[in-house]
Amino acid sequence: MQPSRYRILGLVGQGQFGKVYCASDRRTGKLVALKELSHQRAPTHQFLQELWFIISLQHPNIAACLGLEHIQTGRYLVMEYCEGGTLRNLLEQQDSLRLQEALNLIMGVLEGLDYAHQQGIIHCDIKPENILLTLKPQGWNSKLSDFGIARRATVAGNLSPSEKPSTFTGGSPAYMAPERFYGIYSPRSDIYAVGIMLFELLVGDRPFHGLPGELMAAHLNQRLQIPTDIPEALKTVIQKSLEKLPARRYKTAADMAEALRKAIINPQIQSVADSIISWKNPDSPTKNNSQFSEINDSNSTLFIDNFISLRSVKNANFPLSCITNFPYLYTAFNQSLEIWSPPHNLSSSGQEIDVISEYSIQFPEAILAIQTMGNGCCVMTKNRIYHSTHFQKKPQSLLNLTAIQSLQSDHEQSPISNNISSEIGTVGFCDVFVNGLNQDEPAPTNTLKPASSQDLLYRIAIEPNSRYMALAFSGQLRFYLLTEKKGFPSLKPIKKLSLSVPQVPELIFLDRRYLLGVWLNFKQKYHNMLRVYTRRGTPVGNLKLSMPLKQLIPTPQPYTLLGIGFDDQPQLVLLYLKPLAVIRIPLSSPPTIACATSWGYVIADKDGKYTFFNLEGKFLGDYLGPVNPQAMTSWGKTGLAIVTHLEEKGYLHFVKSMNFEENL
Repeated sequence: MQPSRYRILGLVGQGQFGKVYCASDRRTGKLVALKELSHQRAPTHQFLQELWFIISLQHPNIAACLGLEHIQTGRYLVMEYCEGGTLRNLLEQQDSLRLQEALNLIMGVLEGLDYAHQQGIIHCDIKPENILLTLKPQGWNSKLSDFGIARRATVAGNLSPSEKPSTFTGGSPAYMAPERFYGIYSPRSDIYAVGIMLFELLVGDRPFHGLPGELMAAHLNQRLQIPTDIPEALKTVIQKSLEKLPARRYKTAADMAEALRKAIINPQIQSVADSIISWKNPDSPTKNNSQFSEINDSNSTLFIDNFISLRSVKNANFPLSCITNFPYLYTAFNQSLEIWSPPHNLSSSGQEIDVISEYSIQFPEAILAIQTMGNGCCVMTKNRIYHSTHFQKKPQSLLNLTAIQSLQSDHEQSPISNNISSEIGTVGFCDVFVNGLNQDEPAPTNTLKPASSQDLLYRIAIEPNSRYMALAFSGQLRFYLLTEKKGFPSLKPIKKLSLSVPQVPELIFLDRRYLLGVWLNFKQKYHNMLRVYTRRGTPVGNLKLSMPLKQLIPTPQPYTLLGIGFDDQPQLVLLYLKPLAVIRIPLSSPPTIACATSWGYVIADKDGKYTFFNLEGKFLGDYLGPVNPQAMTSWGKTGLAIVTHLEEKGYLHFVKSMNFEENL
């Protein structure tokens, strides 16, 4: 047999007939999903049936089949890859959807379902696990998948001789229409299942529960009870789709979609369309009692263990920054770099967070950004890059940027051309993650915090072991080896790459081998390009993402990035690169800063609301804290150091370790 055309990157799920993998095409680098079809679970006739169904269905809301892979290790359907996982994954997150997004998902399901019905195919297993999600600039796009038990529609409602009642009752009892328990199916059976999903999306739970026998009795006889806080226009759609008798339901999926479309434009729905659906999960922290919430109440206050006045901040015109290179804390404002150290009796547990000022280092020009480097920090000014440590009273100049003539050119950001993809060749973005990732390697815990000042015309990234550095500016990307010269760090040029666009990318070292370049909104708003290079400057692969992002920062977790959405679509994004997966968390207000720690994520807005999440994106709590935060970093085991700027004064606050052990 021929070797596989695809390289498996990781397991992403479990289908009805076998495992589902994320893989990349060895020829094109395109990401695909390989759906295993085991001989034990999927007899040949069933396998061929699903293959015929999905090949014959070509629609934006149906997961496309790209081919068949039959190799020594098994049989696989090659499907388009959906980075958002399933609708079930979304339902398992707390407060993961706005009302408008939830209704759009159901609209997408109905459009795909109507197309399948027109082709004479009844899905017979509509449920959240079989709804895949892909990213679009406006949010999630839903796609029908898993036609493993689909059936051809009967003529005039009559069953074919081979499909008598009681011979086919396959499916998921929680989503099965009453007639399905007797082997009768029709397009209206699928509509009933969509009604169950609509109920679940709005309420956070299904209307009926129990074992298969109990579910059958409930679907047949139990009265539907819809919570009173569901808008009346949506209640009508749910009730009609979940009628016990098929003849009383919507005749077609298009009819239900039209009814839902009219409900969406209802003023009552429009008034709460952008609100986050608050699913009532007894095991999760509750933000408020309303089904659709616009503002999450904060009734807890952060315990500020200590705060220090930063005298040099007065009249600051440049970004305030702070980073941790434990056990030292570095703060930067104007031309001053302040180094803070813990007491000499600091315990090894890292719980102690009191600090004393070691000393202040003055620079000849304003500091625009700082990041960790070796046993100290890297300081970026407009014209130079420096290295400073707690035992040096004078900064060491690493690079004179005025010598690079390109930095004096026009730095206006413009859309990136299509040439950026052609430079890659046929190697896929995720191919690097197959053998290149060592899960035991240290991940970067601090990186460049992009300055708000327009004077920062370049970006840098430093490899976690501080042996390599990358520098990007308009139209160029440079790679350096960090060496020592007379006991001080020195840069040795390795490679220089020309970029076809003037937009300056953000740079992030994913581990000690690979660098990520990020062009946000590179072609048009909400379209982003991610490119991977080796630490010596060899292009490896690229990836395009369509989602609203204004910032993307690294986290201590391997190959995981934290994204912040635009203010008009406030959201937190967890981007996993191996295998590719995306988690979106809607926010009630746009954050001004974010911090990724070893125990979770923290965001804060200008009014001093701090929201905590664990590493999986689960909401931990809202807290009130210092207003107008400018920078934030981890300190101690689960503590924080926060820099604020208020009434021409700066303050450094220390937040006592948070007690999140039960939720982390």
